Amino acid sequence: MKLRTVLSELPIRGFDVADDVQLGWDMVVSPEWGVGERAEGVIRLGSRADLAQEGAPGQGEGLLLVYAQGAEEDAMGADARAPREPGVVYCWGDLAPSEFQDAFLGLVRRSGELGARRNQLFDCFLESYDMRQFAQRAAAVLENPVIISNTEHKILATAGALPTSDDVRSSLEAGYITPEVERRMREDGVISSVRNARHSVLSERAGEKNRAVTSIIYHHRLEMGRFDVFEVTHAMTGLDLELVDFASDLAGIMIDRLGAAGGRLGKGSSILKDVLEGTFVSEDALRAHLDLLGLAADDTYVLLCVRGPADANEEYYARAGAIVQRGMPGVVWCVSGDALVLLVAVGSAGEVGFDAYERCERRLSRDRGLTQMLANNDMRAFTSEPFDDLLDMRRALRECRELSAAVHARGSARIVYLWRHRFEVIAHNAELAGVHDMLLDKRVVAMEAYDRAHGTSYLQTAVASVRFPGSPADAAEALSVHRNTYFYRVNKIDELFHLDLKDGDDRLAVSFASAVMEGLSGM
Repeated sequence: MKLRTVLSELPIRGFDVADDVQLGWDMVVSPEWGVGERAEGVIRLGSRADLAQEGAPGQGEGLLLVYAQGAEEDAMGADARAPREPGVVYCWGDLAPSEFQDAFLGLVRRSGELGARRNQLFDCFLESYDMRQFAQRAAAVLENPVIISNTEHKILATAGALPTSDDVRSSLEAGYITPEVERRMREDGVISSVRNARHSVLSERAGEKNRAVTSIIYHHRLEMGRFDVFEVTHAMTGLDLELVDFASDLAGIMIDRLGAAGGRLGKGSSILKDVLEGTFVSEDALRAHLDLLGLAADDTYVLLCVRGPADANEEYYARAGAIVQRGMPGVVWCVSGDALVLLVAVGSAGEVGFDAYERCERRLSRDRGLTQMLANNDMRAFTSEPFDDLLDMRRALRECRELSAAVHARGSARIVYLWRHRFEVIAHNAELAGVHDMLLDKRVVAMEAYDRAHGTSYLQTAVASVRFPGSPADAAEALSVHRNTYFYRVNKIDELFHLDLKDGDDRLAVSFASAVMEGLSGM
């Protein structure tokens, strides 16, 4: 039983300890009054006379709880002005010493109850394979409903009959502790009180009919989220607060094990992961939480799928994500499947036309943190089409993966843009669907086959004609031939393959079919 629990459960008006750190010590309540064997971790009850006779316990000899009926000076006497004895805790109240002794010894029985319930919570932890199961079992032990959330305010699990207040309902509907609820808790001082105390706090929150216990989940001294318990069916006591702290510690281990702490702790954004997995659909809540991460609501976004060596695993990509988090401002990341996924803001539109391609290439190419990470770790990033609707992220992820599958490891570029390889992706998808033959104008196919059979360059000439419209000199220069040779080939193309390069539809057929064939040949 923590010392703070001992003091909170006793009928006293005040107490004094040598060091506030002692309040977090685990103590065994001794049934001995005054004299008795001194042992580390044991707290015994005494009076000022006992203290005068025995002296203060030394290091490793436990604590002596000195009680006096009356005010502070009655308990501490002259010690009120002297340096505190580390082994002595003073308290005072209205009960007679004999009645206080009965209350103190009653804690012996209650400490046994606390120990049993702690063991039950630990069993819940050992037998639970996810947060939802742990929350359900912990709520049964705590006899009150609970909400477990992570550092991004995402609700990881709930259990029990939660209150029906507007705050609770709005958070459950959104799947996150809403910004309004979080703001009220900050204004009420609940969050700051818990952080300062480093243990759970029982409070009456604004907008709530039920009292609630708020505990911040820590693991290895890092904040992992919150463990909130609502006083609905069972009145919370100091013993219950200690149980909540223990449950919170166990939740921290589980969150760390599941990697669900969120991007603020280097675990990747649970918000982004939810959207990509299709388990989150509230755009308003999504925008509110992305705003907390520094992304503007009116930005254009692009999704990047970053892939490394063939043997790269989830841990590898999580470490790469941590590098991104340190070096790339305005980027949200998570690990999804076999890749590191980045959501990058590329700014808002600055003109009537679609300039997002240029903005995206400018944003990514100038990001030294990204380019160095890709180069140093032999990684490549595959981009989606830019998008404005955040709920388009699942489609964007599919585009990234299709681009990666189509391009494979060809080329040396570390960042591969979808709009520069669009026809390769189309060809790849068409081949997978078995319909690639429908995409190809058979006149262009015949021209390519003729070139292979006779060593000619008619298809190359047709493509140059499309790429340099109205500029025969530039087309001939690109082909490294004389202008007359170029005109001869153009005429033969019309004669042999029935493609008129002055006709817009035929030029489109050449451009599209050649790009698709290039993609197919690359595969």
